[in-house]
Amino acid sequence: MHKSVLTTILLCLCAVLGAQAQIDGGNWYNGWLVYSADLQDNGKILMNAMAEGEEHEFMLVPVAGKKETYRVTDGPNGYVDEFHATPNVRHLKGNGLDALCFYNDKNQLEKVMTNESEWESEIINKKRWLAQVYGEYASEEENDVEKVLNWDKHSLSLGGIVLPYEVLTFNGLIIDTGIIHIKEVPGSTNELEGTWKVVATLKGLDFIALDTSKGTMPWDWQPTGVKYTFGKTDQGQGRFAYTSKIVLNDKLFAKLDKKTLRIMRNEILARHGYRFQSKDLQEYFGKQSWYHPATSNDQVKPTFLEQLNIDLIKSVENSK
Repeated sequence: MHKSVLTTILLCLCAVLGAQAQIDGGNWYNGWLVYSADLQDNGKILMNAMAEGEEHEFMLVPVAGKKETYRVTDGPNGYVDEFHATPNVRHLKGNGLDALCFYNDKNQLEKVMTNESEWESEIINKKRWLAQVYGEYASEEENDVEKVLNWDKHSLSLGGIVLPYEVLTFNGLIIDTGIIHIKEVPGSTNELEGTWKVVATLKGLDFIALDTSKGTMPWDWQPTGVKYTFGKTDQGQGRFAYTSKIVLNDKLFAKLDKKTLRIMRNEILARHGYRFQSKDLQEYFGKQSWYHPATSNDQVKPTFLEQLNIDLIKSVENSK
């Protein structure tokens, strides 16, 4: 073979492998598990994770002629492949976010994995869920005495009383919409003492008390009938302001009804001043003090992270 031809082939091969090697190694979070990436000698990338003693794996196979584009195939060991229904993958970066985006055969984005510095899924799961519940809320009790619930990075408080709590995980996973246990506060009336299922709503959060006496796992626990509803009061950037800060790959938002999902998705655009055509959206966002319509929708440019969330929410809406 002519030396110049051989050199060209080697340069091209190095360029391809170099591009794919960008996702070799690192921790890739899919919303509940952290996968490791291992570049194989043939240029394929083996993705592997462990869940409840059961291994998960799949292979990313580079698509010829398409940079940072892959097809999903099963791994070599016959372990669980949770991505077989979303076989088309693009490695995309933007606004400091490094993501693997999984599309179905209709080119609809359904799943996103993000490159994380943290390798322990339990830590990421807690952090990601808590980012969705932080804020100030208010509750109207039967005696018309308003109580303020404040949830920040350091504490949960009700009516000014700090409540020690823990986010319950099971094998590192946050089940359903999130379950917390609020501990006793000696010397004070703690109405939220006990175990609660926390459910996000369009207005805020519902706290549903759980009876944990029937078993050790959450699927054994039943609602006691006690429920507290809190409306979010600090809506300076919208009810779902976190959709501009974190990728919604944990799918907890999928528990929301279709109407609320539609508001969530369009709130992202509203923060950029999008002018809506639908009357109901005009009325809803027109009541928000933070909403300032742009001169033209051409000026509305969601960030890379926001566009991912718009697509993910729309995918869930379409499935309902």
